Amino acid sequence: MIDYLFYTLVSLGGSFLVYHFVLKQQKTFQFNRAYLLITLILCLLAPLMEIEILDTVPSITELSIQHSENNAIAHQAMNGVTVSEIKKPDHTIYDMIWYVYLAISLCFVFRFIKNLVSIITLTRQDHVRHANLKLIEGNESKNPSSFFNYLFINSDSLEDDYYSNSMIQHEVVHCNHWHSLDVLFIEFVLCVLWFNPFVWLYKKAITQNHEFIADHFTIKSGIDIDTYSQLIIGSNPTEYRVPFTSGFNFIQIKNRIIMLHQSKSSVFKRTLKVTTALLLFSGIFMLSSFKDLKKPIVVVIDAAHGGSDPGQLNEKGHLNEKDIVLNISNALAQYSNEDIKIITLRDEDKFLSLNDRVKFINAQKPDLLISLHCNGYKDKSENGVEAFYYSKNEYEKKSYDYSEILIKNQLKSFSDRGVVKQASFYILKNSNCPAVLLELGFITNERDRAILTDKNHQKIIAKSIYKSLEDIRGRN
Repeated sequence: MIDYLFYTLVSLGGSFLVYHFVLKQQKTFQFNRAYLLITLILCLLAPLMEIEILDTVPSITELSIQHSENNAIAHQAMNGVTVSEIKKPDHTIYDMIWYVYLAISLCFVFRFIKNLVSIITLTRQDHVRHANLKLIEGNESKNPSSFFNYLFINSDSLEDDYYSNSMIQHEVVHCNHWHSLDVLFIEFVLCVLWFNPFVWLYKKAITQNHEFIADHFTIKSGIDIDTYSQLIIGSNPTEYRVPFTSGFNFIQIKNRIIMLHQSKSSVFKRTLKVTTALLLFSGIFMLSSFKDLKKPIVVVIDAAHGGSDPGQLNEKGHLNEKDIVLNISNALAQYSNEDIKIITLRDEDKFLSLNDRVKFINAQKPDLLISLHCNGYKDKSENGVEAFYYSKNEYEKKSYDYSEILIKNQLKSFSDRGVVKQASFYILKNSNCPAVLLELGFITNERDRAILTDKNHQKIIAKSIYKSLEDIRGRN
C-alpha cells in the first residue's frame, strides 16, 4: 500500500508538471483534456499493472527418499528457551492512520453524495427548453452554471439579451462536450485520494481547461471577443455556485482573458509540444509501472512430516499435522512471483528424512527457510503461535528478526499469543541460511484446532505468511 501511494504521488506529480510546463499555454484544448483525464487514470492504474511471471518451482521428487525414523521430529510439544513473547497490540500507529484516513474519506463521500442529491433535486424543478439545454430559473446565484444539459440561471440574467445569449452559448459547449462527467470523476477520485496534492491540482487544471474550451467555441460561434471579454471581467468569482456544475465564471478571470487573446501556435510547434508531452509521460508511466528494484528473495517452505510420519495426531476423522501444513504450504506456493520465489519442499503426502530435507534446502541457496508445524501439549489450554530459531550460527540475528515478523503477522488473524524461542533442531542447525521453525497453533487446543483444520483459515494463514515475506523483503 505504501509503495502504491508513493508511485501514484510521484507519477501524478511528474505528469502534472509535464502538463503545466509543456501543454498548459497551448491552445490544444481537446488534447489537453484527454491528456489530463487519461494520465490521471493511468497514473492510478500503473502501480497495479505489473506483469508477474510465475516461476515453475522444482520440488524434491528427484531426491531418493528413504524412511528414517531416527530423523523424524518428535511428536511431543517442542521445547526451547523462550527469548521473547509477542502479544497482539490493541492499536498500532498504522491502525490509527487507517482510522483517520477512513474517517476523512467518509466525510468526502458524504459530501459527494449530499451534493449529488442536491443537484438532482434541482433538476426536478420546472424548466424551459432552450436548444439542448433545460433552463431552471432561480435566485440563489447571479452566475449561471450547468450540469449535463441543465442550466441553473438567475432570472434577472435573462433580461440582458446579449449577456444571456453569450452565457447560454458558453454553457451549451459544456453540455455538448460532457464536461460534467469529468467533474464527477475527479470529485470521486478526491473521495479516495484527498491527501494527494496533485489530485487537487488535476481538478483545478481540468475545470480550467473546460472553461478554455467553452470560451473558445463561444467565440467561434460569432460572438465578439472584446464584448465577451468584458462579460467575463464583469462576472463575480466569489458568487455561490451549485456544486458539480460548470460555471460561467468559475476559473481565474485573468487566465481566461489571456487565453482568449493568445494567438494559436504553428502546427509544427503544437506537434512538437504534444509529442514531447507524450514521450515524457510514456517515460513516467513506464517508471511507475516497473517493479521495484529490490533484490528478489528465495524462500523454501518445508511442510513438516508427511507419509508415514503424521506429526501431531488429531481427532479421528480430522486432519493431522502433516495434512494441515501441506495445505498451507500449497496455498502459499500460489503467491510465488518474481519478487518472492517460493519453493515448496514437498507438495504431496510423502515422508522425507531430515537429512534429505536439509540437502534440498541448501541446494536451493535460499534467503530463508520456514519449516511449518502444528504444536500439541497435554494441557489443552495451551494455544498460540511459536517460532524457533538457532542462536549459534552466523544467521542468528536475521533468524530472530524474521521469527518476530512471522509471529506478528500471524497474530493479526490467528491468535492472541506468540512466542519466539531458541532451539537446536536439526533442520535449523544444518540449513545454510536464516531459518525459522514456525508452530502455527496447538492441535490440542479447541480454538486453535478449529482454525487449523478450516480450509478458509488455512488460506488466511498462508496469506499472512506471504505478508511476512513481503515485510522481510522490504527490510533487506
